[in-house]
Amino acid sequence: MFMRTIVAPFAAVAAFATPALSQSPAEFFAGKTVTVYVGLSAGGGYDQNARLVARHIGKHLPGSPTFLVRNMPGGGGLVMMNYVASVAPKDGLHIAAPQRGVPFEPLLGSASHAKFETLKMHGLGSVNSDTSVAIIAARTGVKTWRDLRNKEVIVAGTGVGTESVTVPYIVRNTLGLKFRVIAGYPGGSEASLAMERGEVDGRGTYSWTSLKPQYNEWIASGKYVILYQQGLRRHPDLKDVPLITDLAETQEQRDIFKLQFSAFEIGRPWFYAEGVPMDRVNAMRRAFDASMKDKDLLVDSEKAGMEVNPMTGEEMMAMLKDVYATPKETVARLAAASSLQPDLKVLEQKKDEKGAKPSP
Repeated sequence: MFMRTIVAPFAAVAAFATPALSQSPAEFFAGKTVTVYVGLSAGGGYDQNARLVARHIGKHLPGSPTFLVRNMPGGGGLVMMNYVASVAPKDGLHIAAPQRGVPFEPLLGSASHAKFETLKMHGLGSVNSDTSVAIIAARTGVKTWRDLRNKEVIVAGTGVGTESVTVPYIVRNTLGLKFRVIAGYPGGSEASLAMERGEVDGRGTYSWTSLKPQYNEWIASGKYVILYQQGLRRHPDLKDVPLITDLAETQEQRDIFKLQFSAFEIGRPWFYAEGVPMDRVNAMRRAFDASMKDKDLLVDSEKAGMEVNPMTGEEMMAMLKDVYATPKETVARLAAASSLQPDLKVLEQKKDEKGAKPSP
């Protein structure tokens, strides 16, 4: 009698679940809406990048679903990533488009606020590898990165755990350059406005693809100075700008920078959470790859000054696997360099900027 009581409900559940599990990707996605979550406010580079792909990827995915982008700022992108990884349904209708540094958050171990394991998630692809620069207003009197050895500058940051905050302090604690950060701006667009208003002196990280459209007005005019570029390789547009690893004086410093700036290789990543059925993962990966060759997307990206230099989901995960195999000693040194943040100021967040709920 006991066995009958147990078996009957399980049989009913199995019978109910079978049709959904047996659906092909085309059958599942048909008539659905796929939501792409961005961990920053609207208007910045990550938001623009996600919207570019969302406009074109649907026609390459079986079932041709609608794609919608929602912004969920908060916690330097962790609010959004944690939501997709641990709260949103694992059905293939919810995609995380985090800042490039977020997938590396679990490397911090007990200091991490991540509610996900990066290597168990499913990388779907990235539009481009990224190069970031540090820029400072010329009104400060700063002309090169060497000036920061003697002169302190204040740069804008978003969430406390984001690269916009941690990278300037890593550079400060590794090379002695005198950065101080004001954090709490909802996104890159607000950080740039703060820079323009004179609330801060510049930005310690600024994606080149986002800055490039402003080059003539800001850089060529002499209004701002690019101090150095950050990544694992020089950008073709910035041949005369020193690479951050060129500033390193020891192998230990170079190892720290190599680990930190590996994130730039995955640039603008998209992820599915652990638990999404693999046939839907593979379908989305192939749709992402196809969209990177889409003529309409390429035209739109060129008009917007956005680069398309893609990486497949499989390539992303292979690179992340290598990074997570980094010796613990190097990870510990990087964690120490990022955790010492003297005089960090965090702006009080407005109620609508907490990121507790996604907003269109």
